[in-house]
Amino acid sequence: MLFRTTHAVIITLTTLILLSGCTSVQYNGAKTEMQKVNYPPIDKTVTAYVGDHMVEKGVISQIEVLRVLQPIDGAMYNIPAKTFAQLGFDSSQDFYEASGVTKNPFADPFNALSVDHNQDSQICVVTVFGVESCYAGQFERQEVVSESSNSFQQTLIYSGRVGDKINIGYREFSSNLARPAFNNEVEYDLGESSTIGYKGALIEVIEANNNSIKYKLLRNFPDSTN
Repeated sequence: MLFRTTHAVIITLTTLILLSGCTSVQYNGAKTEMQKVNYPPIDKTVTAYVGDHMVEKGVISQIEVLRVLQPIDGAMYNIPAKTFAQLGFDSSQDFYEASGVTKNPFADPFNALSVDHNQDSQICVVTVFGVESCYAGQFERQEVVSESSNSFQQTLIYSGRVGDKINIGYREFSSNLARPAFNNEVEYDLGESSTIGYKGALIEVIEANNNSIKYKLLRNFPDSTN
């Protein structure tokens, strides 16, 4: 009788696995979106504070990540609250790394997390056999700047005023990292001219003190192929 019962359980579990289908994790990389940055609008009066970016020009590459907001304690798997990098995607699902996920001793090994394109309430753990264990949870998909892309950005940063002179910092960022060799600090005497420029960018200073600057951008940095 025990053999028959055990045999029936095995058949039932096998049937459920076959009916649930097999999920094949895709490793074709994260979805990438290139976003142009061109700030501020020409001839618009704006204010920046010390440490703020006055001018920005370039291209930023953004990738999608999965951010789990609250820990998910499932019957078979536990998913921590953290950000997971995307592994790939197919026509119906997005796949993410599963680092930090833990399982109970009787659960199958896993290799990824998955979320349906149109699903915002369930996250699934994909086992090495392609079976998914899905749980309700709080999570969101976010766009973040890629650290391994060809992003490139030029910025001017306000650094304050002393007497008639204002200080502006120039920074270049490539792939989300500062390029020290291309950084510079420049001092301008407003007693000589209220129009200042650097690397082709041209600014009209309206007011400036040691806390903030009010200005208009007359011309941004030239387009760069970098």
